[in-house]
Formats: sequence, C-alpha cells, structure tokens
Amino acid sequence: MNGKYLILIPIVLAIVGIVVYSAVINNEHKVSKAQDSRTIFWRHIHGLGIDPTNHNILYIATHGDFYQSVNGGPPIKVDEQRADYMAFNAPADSGVPLYASGHPSTGGNTGLIKSTNGGKTWESVATVLDPPVDFHAMAVSQSDPSVIIGFDSEGRGIFKTMDGGKTWERSENPDVVTALTISPNDSQVIFAGTGKGIFQSNDGAKSWIKLEQYNGILVFALTFDEKILYASTGQFGLSRSTDLGNTWEKINSPKLTITSIAVDSQNNILYVAGYSSGGYQEIYKTTNDGKSWDLIGTNKEL
Repeated sequence: MNGKYLILIPIVLAIVGIVVYSAVINNEHKVSKAQDSRTIFWRHIHGLGIDPTNHNILYIATHGDFYQSVNGGPPIKVDEQRADYMAFNAPADSGVPLYASGHPSTGGNTGLIKSTNGGKTWESVATVLDPPVDFHAMAVSQSDPSVIIGFDSEGRGIFKTMDGGKTWERSENPDVVTALTISPNDSQVIFAGTGKGIFQSNDGAKSWIKLEQYNGILVFALTFDEKILYASTGQFGLSRSTDLGNTWEKINSPKLTITSIAVDSQNNILYVAGYSSGGYQEIYKTTNDGKSWDLIGTNKEL
C-alpha cells in the first residue's frame, strides 16, 4: 500500500473518533435536560389548588395532563386519561370533589367534570348547555360547595348552580370574564376579573359594581384563601387585599405573568403559575411572603 495512504488512515480515524465523541456528549447533554425533574412536558398551566386533607399536595391542572407536586417536589402526572383541565378548582374542605371544565382528548367540550380521587379519574357532572359549556373561569364557594359559578368561553354567559350541578341558571356577566372567585364567608359575594378591571357582586351575580382601584386594568387571576383576596393584574402584578378589594398591597413575585394562584395558609406557602417573558410555563412557591421564590416546574428547554 502506498505510504501516503498509510499516513492518512490514523488521521481519518482520529477525525471519526472526535465526531463520534462529540455526538455522544451532545446526546448526553440533551438527555440530561430531558431527565431534569423540574422540566415537565406540559403546555399551558390552567390552575393550581391545595389538597384539603394534605396541604403538602399541590394540584396542577394543565392543557393535556393533571399533576401533583408533594412537599414542593417535582410535578408527577397522575391522570389516567389525557384532557384539557380548564378553570380548575380544588375544594377548601374534605369530601368535596375537584372540579374542572375544558376539552377531552377526543375533542369537543367536557362541560363541568369532577374527580374524587385526586385527579386520577374524572366524570361528568353537567353539560349545562348543548353543546356543553367550556368554562375558562370558575369558582366554587368555600362556605357552600354546592354553589358553583362559571363563565362560558364561547360567549354564552355566566352560569350558576346552587345544588352541585343538578340545575343551572344564567346570570349577568359584567364583561368578558377572565377570573372568578367567591368570598369564603358569603356565597353571594362574588368577584369577577375582566379586561376592564375587577367587578364585585353582592347578590350572587345578579348585578355588578366595578372596583375603582383596578378600573380599566386587565385581570389574569383572582383567588381567596381563608380571608384574603389575591389578584394578578397586567399593571400591578401580584397583590392582595384584606378588605374585599377596597385597598391592595403589592407582593414581590417571580418574573411571570401570573395566571393562577393557590394559597396554603396552614403552611404559609403561596404558589403561582404563569408564563415568563420567553413564553415558558412555570410554577413557583414562596414561604417568606415573596422575598424569595423556588421553582416547582417549568417547560423551559423542551
């Protein structure tokens, strides 16, 4: 064999070795990202909630799957059949189901659905309308869980049940509703977030008045804990009110547009979910009133 070719053989082998090694390293880097326990294959996060019997369990409703995070750990998928869990609500007391709305994996709308086993399986409660409603905002009363109110995203209005979903009546809506919550002490006192601010009803959604403090401001989320009203808005970010929305206090928050809020008063933990400036869907928690935040889950790097 020509000596010139003998000299080229080890050079070629060395080049091949470098290419193979680089491919392996790159592949291992990709795998390590995919196996990152905080990196979750979810799309949109639709709601958060605390288990009433075990406050260490955080429920996470998303577009496609339902998760649990235990003690702030990585979210784990628990639902047996995929669905789009919109307008998710977790109860304040044991013995009350988890509620959601949205879309089954087969398409269409689910109407109102419930789970009595922590989100593993779900069953229909009511279609409400024909075709079924698609609640994108919903609230369940803490003082009377048989009272449920939801806003149909297809523009058919606000619907309310006072018997756990057996019968429904249409109520007035102040505008296109983005968030709903009910006072923990009075099921007649309801707050609605809209693109024009926060509205309050004192008669079970028959009539509404606008809160002047947030007049004209886009509202992303509203929720109550045992007595405090929390809000996320486009202008002020995360804030809370101890006097039913008359005055507000801003809370330091992670760099998210917060679309879901859950409060664990028992353990002094505040959870928030939303999307970052890069569009990533993320969940954080704080145990020190917003001074610092810890990541629960993200779809960044997917």
